[in-house]
Amino acid sequence: MKKRTIALLLLTALLGILLTSCGEDERNHYSPGYWRDNVFYDAFVDLRFTLPDGWEATSQEDLDAMSAEADKMLDTQRGGTGEDPASVYHYELSAKDPSTGNGILILVQSYSGNANDYIDGLEAGAELEGATYSVGTTVTVQLPGHAYLMVPLTMEGQDTPYQRQYLRKQGDYLINIMLFSSQEGEDAFSALVAQLSELENPS
Repeated sequence: MKKRTIALLLLTALLGILLTSCGEDERNHYSPGYWRDNVFYDAFVDLRFTLPDGWEATSQEDLDAMSAEADKMLDTQRGGTGEDPASVYHYELSAKDPSTGNGILILVQSYSGNANDYIDGLEAGAELEGATYSVGTTVTVQLPGHAYLMVPLTMEGQDTPYQRQYLRKQGDYLINIMLFSSQEGEDAFSALVAQLSELENPS
């Protein structure tokens, strides 16, 4: 997980240069998701994730550290000291199959653009000298409850090089559901998507 975490933070840092984020807005009523047994409920993202047998979920402490590090990177790139950054990035969920590396990460970020702007930033980053990823063709897909723009990426030097990012804007936030696979193709990602379902509040 550490190797993937570093790659995600570096990509976040790159996009912090290319993209413009905005501050928190309480009218959007953002709230983090939570676990109950092996099910992750996220009212803001409006879905739930069932942890498959054998998978491991990242602790809330580590997710908070990832969010804080991403905020610090963005603040530094904006000319700040990184000591008291605005809260922009919220890593909601990270889980993976330790035997294959396949996994999921959900990120909610305060963002002034739309999903297409974010994808434009990804594509611009892929064209920079020394870029370690490539971007495929964006399509609109349906995940439980909502339509998303899906952009496929291939990451160099990763155990799970194939990634799909599912994006949609909600208020002043961009929701990004990232799926990781060691294999390319629909079957691999369909199995990951199958762990997502429409939100139902636990009894």
